Amino acid sequence: MRSARRARAIALALVAGVGLAIAAVPAMADGGRTAWPGSALLAGAWSGTASSTSNPDFTFPVTATVSVAATGRPTGTVDLGAPVNCVGGWSPVSTAGRVTTFAENIVSRVPGGDCIKNGTVRLSAASGGRLRYVWTKGDDGSVAYLKPVGVSGAWVGTLSQAGLGTVPVRIRVAGVRAGEIHGVSSYAAPLACGGRLEPQGAGSQRRAVLREVITRSASTACVGVGTMTVAMRSDGRLSYRWEGGGVVSTATLKRAG
Repeated sequence: MRSARRARAIALALVAGVGLAIAAVPAMADGGRTAWPGSALLAGAWSGTASSTSNPDFTFPVTATVSVAATGRPTGTVDLGAPVNCVGGWSPVSTAGRVTTFAENIVSRVPGGDCIKNGTVRLSAASGGRLRYVWTKGDDGSVAYLKPVGVSGAWVGTLSQAGLGTVPVRIRVAGVRAGEIHGVSSYAAPLACGGRLEPQGAGSQRRAVLREVITRSASTACVGVGTMTVAMRSDGRLSYRWEGGGVVSTATLKRAG
């Protein structure tokens, strides 16, 4: 069993990464056949408003969820609101650079609807933690910048811990992988460490319990494990609680800009 002193050192390591960028998730391969670099950055729940490329006045809401398998292979579901009124799924085709191309299979969710079937969707990570969505079929097209919804995305705030006071904190929850919430963490020198956030149960975009495991460290203070619980608040912020070895840290986080 870990000592209280070690637990406190780990807790300090978790909150000392002030204003740091989160490390990119390594590219993974689909059974050795097709690489899907950056696929983890697409994972999660997203929403925004799309505009037609031929008629910018024609807009419609887009909500999507992208899941990433343990192999790195991404798939997605999408709901296109009124006046389009379609739902469907995305199957991956290829990745070029950081752009992943999907084939879209879509149907109307209202009787007599007229959805444009067999389109192509291209997704890529954009600034501000957003996702760039581009749909095309022939001369038709639409573009949107989708924002993460639920626990997915990057979060910042001020953490409180007994005996430590208040400390700025930054985390990233990468979203849904193999049907589960997961994420990554990274801390700069002098800790020079980083880890992964593993799912504890299925979780959801409203609440998830994650086990943090430090996987690389140049400091003996930044080792071990802890349990992180994150939950959406009614005001759109994120409730954060970390526990390990009798140490508890709490925070209310906002989305990183």
